[in-house]
Amino acid sequence: AGRAVVVAALPALFFVTSCTVTEREVAQQGGRIDDLQVRLLRLERAVAEAGAAPAPSVPADPDFQRRVADLGQRLEEVGAEVRSLSGRVEAAERTPAAGAAAPRVDALESSVADLARRLEALERRAAAPPPAPVAAVPTPVPSSPTPGAPAPLSSQALYDKAYATYKEGRYEEARGLFRDYIAQHPDTPLTGNAYFWIGESHYDQGQYEQAILEYDKVVQRFPKGGKVAGALLKQAFAFDAIGDPVDARILLRKLLREHPNSEQAPIARRKLELLGE
Repeated sequence: AGRAVVVAALPALFFVTSCTVTEREVAQQGGRIDDLQVRLLRLERAVAEAGAAPAPSVPADPDFQRRVADLGQRLEEVGAEVRSLSGRVEAAERTPAAGAAAPRVDALESSVADLARRLEALERRAAAPPPAPVAAVPTPVPSSPTPGAPAPLSSQALYDKAYATYKEGRYEEARGLFRDYIAQHPDTPLTGNAYFWIGESHYDQGQYEQAILEYDKVVQRFPKGGKVAGALLKQAFAFDAIGDPVDARILLRKLLREHPNSEQAPIARRKLELLGE
């Protein structure tokens, strides 16, 4: 019900009241719009993943319920921010005092309207019935190690083997090894790197949608890791490759805003120029 209120309120928000706006205020609201657009991108990917995965065979599965509740809360939070942002932009009257800011105010209004449309579509998708449940598969009981079997690889050795396999172009095998690493070592300095290389393997095979999802895990789960700037850049390239230059530009601007001194920043600037910005 809360999401329905969000959607119903959005179309009526675009009225203008008497006030002026400065270039600095316009820039601040533009930054907020970029941040919201990135958050919507992530929500769209999360909804897509939730829609692709079958529901658990036990409806009361607490982990599944937590994921659904978290998704709904994130949607409502973004909806509230879109409403707040709409109010700020709507209050920017195009008067002589606004000066050169007037065209940019028009652009902000267009961006906020696009956010509202995307949010409404996303809420409709999130409210759709889940896929049919699948029967639970019994978890196999691990057998005792066979005498004389090789010892399990160490953390670094497993990562190195996965990376070497990726460099040899054996992408599916490399993904399996990187996922083994993630399962065994979910929170090490190399875990974010493992997600990044899984994304790279999909990208190298032209599987851009899958690559986008893996790059986003790097950005969301390891925001202080060393692969964040690279993940943002390649995520932008992947969006452009699937014919979505708008979202590509959003991510490139985020990269430049948050990682202006990274080695990826010059590439992002050149890419933005090629995309007409």
